[in-house]
Amino acid sequence: MLYPLKLQPVYIDTVWGGDRLAQIRNAPQSHGTSWNISAHPHADNVVINGPLQGKKLSELLDEYPEEMLGGKKKSQMLRLSILDSRESLSIQVHPDDAYAHAHENDEGKTEAWYILEAEPGANLIAGTTLKDIEEMKRVIREDRLEEYIIRHPMEAGDFICINAGTLHAMGAGMLTLEVSQNSDVTYRFYDFHRKDAQGKERKLHLEKSYDVVNCAADCAKTSHPFTQAKVNQPVKILDQREFTIEILDLDGSYMLQPEGTTFYCLTNVAGDCGILCGGEQMSLTYTENILIPAKCPQVQIQGKGRVIISYVK
Repeated sequence: MLYPLKLQPVYIDTVWGGDRLAQIRNAPQSHGTSWNISAHPHADNVVINGPLQGKKLSELLDEYPEEMLGGKKKSQMLRLSILDSRESLSIQVHPDDAYAHAHENDEGKTEAWYILEAEPGANLIAGTTLKDIEEMKRVIREDRLEEYIIRHPMEAGDFICINAGTLHAMGAGMLTLEVSQNSDVTYRFYDFHRKDAQGKERKLHLEKSYDVVNCAADCAKTSHPFTQAKVNQPVKILDQREFTIEILDLDGSYMLQPEGTTFYCLTNVAGDCGILCGGEQMSLTYTENILIPAKCPQVQIQGKGRVIISYVK
């Protein structure tokens, strides 16, 4: 019988990464991105608890597809990561499934961001005021893109979904949970003329960006302060084909009953939480994730804080 799985994070250094997550986790190697739940070849997490310890997540999806995924395809496995942005990321765009399948041998990437921590004045880029590709190309030639981007002020508890095709960039000064499709395809569109240690600007992917960008893509953030009104009752904040996301504000316990049709990803985004399953107690610390297989016994989520529940319906 399968059980809740803890996975070893994969840390990836980035030019924009900070040390906030490193301090939280006492993980000196963390400077940028922590891939926490992933079966992607770029970062395939390894189980660190129970009888399946040492197994890669991708191996489990192959060996126990029905038990792990509940009828979902391996390609529908979600990817959860934490972004620790000391500086802004590049302005980038991701393709949809059709383009990624045809050109990258990968999945498309729709992603959603939940802000765990934000410095005063923090913001992110999502969308532009440009009307079409030709206008976009002209603006790039004139080096005026920053005049047309849409910035969204962000605070802790804010949430935004970035659909494939949307120009976007996570801004500086934030710690962010990213929930996305199982993809590693990113087209860098603009990088603020940032230079590396050798004095060179990073490579851009303009032609592919032009292929996939949706100039009319519109994003709107939603804010989710903690309230007593919905304690111990999940609140759905996103529900679409790629994934569903719920916020669970805890003050006591909530019983999650997998029905064998999908998996669940749990992320502690505030407070002190844990889970109980089959008589086994397991911690779920701040920024940590636990993967609940589709054919797992019921899981009691306990504590006082906030848990994000992500799944594919």
